[in-house]
Amino acid sequence: MQVDYTELESKFDCACQEAVDSLATEYKSKYESGGPGKLEAFLELIQVEFEKVENNFISENKIKKDSEALKRIRAIAKNYAKRCVTDYSKLKK
Repeated sequence: MQVDYTELESKFDCACQEAVDSLATEYKSKYESGGPGKLEAFLELIQVEFEKVENNFISENKIKKDSEALKRIRAIAKNYAKRCVTDYSKLKK
């Protein structure tokens, strides 16, 4: 079966955006007023959350053995996580 990588990337992009929205809500409710220590914990949570999103997506879409799909999905997850960490790190200053 031929995989439509563009569609797969689009679906994963949506999953990542949902994670971003969820993280923003969690930040406001649990981390925002906690100072630098809480922010460090939140930055670690970002990485864990995107690893979960990635693993769940790979499992749900049965692409564990498709090296091209894995490469694309991991690159997207890495970019989202990096962008989130960068954005929230700016709040430390």
